[in-house]
Amino acid sequence: MNPLKTLMQDHGYQLGEDGRLTLGEPADASMPLADITKNILTENALTPLGNFEVLEVCGKDGERFLQGQTSQQLSLVDGELAPLTTFCTPKGRILAMAQLLRVSEERLWVVMPAGTAEPLRAHLAKFAPFYKVTLEVSSELSMLGLLGEQTLAACADALAAPALAEHDLAMRSVLQSPLQSSEEEEPQTCALARQPSGNTQRAILVGPHAALADLATALFARDVAASDETRWRLEDIRAGLQWVTSAQTDSWLPQMLNLEALAAISFKKGCYTGQEVVARAHFRGQVKKRLQRLTTVQPADLPAVGSKVTSPDGKSLGEVLQAAHDEQGRLELLAVISLRDEEIALALENGTQLERSALPYAVERRDPEQLKG
Repeated sequence: MNPLKTLMQDHGYQLGEDGRLTLGEPADASMPLADITKNILTENALTPLGNFEVLEVCGKDGERFLQGQTSQQLSLVDGELAPLTTFCTPKGRILAMAQLLRVSEERLWVVMPAGTAEPLRAHLAKFAPFYKVTLEVSSELSMLGLLGEQTLAACADALAAPALAEHDLAMRSVLQSPLQSSEEEEPQTCALARQPSGNTQRAILVGPHAALADLATALFARDVAASDETRWRLEDIRAGLQWVTSAQTDSWLPQMLNLEALAAISFKKGCYTGQEVVARAHFRGQVKKRLQRLTTVQPADLPAVGSKVTSPDGKSLGEVLQAAHDEQGRLELLAVISLRDEEIALALENGTQLERSALPYAVERRDPEQLKG
């Protein structure tokens, strides 16, 4: 049994049939957050993130190998910065989306939504024989989501590591966890990395199952509250961050998900698969629909992913990519919407009225080379 999952069950989490952990009965996942538990909405909290996985890229050619495959400038992935990136098809559509973490000179962790790492590994394996590199979807790593600056500070303290830098997507790897239960065990690498945020600062912690179980114990002892993926999804929406799941591959240009505004695209690097289309869409202004954050005034039922967003006359203008309830049971969602009628009223297929809400970033190019300021 995964020791992190065992620990979380001891702290009131339920283990679903899909292996994911939730607070409250798994069947309650569609209920408003306020009806599940107040702890989910505590500002400083941790949550197990079973909805992510890690593709490990090892070998001295890892950086050079990924440089030709991804929209990110790999020289920026230096152990202090963990930028977002996309892997595209030749037509510029997103094949996979990830956050890049360098944990040692010859090891990179590619953090991705669950179910997308193996297809990407198989795709990249076609090119790997030309490089000194290995690719493996790790079964040895878990991930925790950390919410609130106090939680991030408590985590750094528990790891006996300096606090994360304040710039966006800052990261730090810790080569040996002081939380190891035995001095005879091999040193364990953990990596702490900020993710895009709304009003609540947050980060992910990636590491071996046992190390993260020890760390979660230390954080609970420091009065960090328990939360789950429901809250993390709400924070993704408030951050304007849409991860590409296995059901959404080959559907969107990176700009349709505002990824150039999240510094996931370097327009200064050399060639990579899909670059010509991505660059043309940027320089010629050919993006006709974009990710928008939408909310409701009143409590409403949670729409399914893929539900249509319509005009008052029922014309489809876009689709829902993810949705969550806020503290009062109102909807917050991300949807890709046509830019043709930016002032038109919006609604869900069932008639629920939607309002456009501000994103926490300007929808404009942000070069990853400038992330550190």
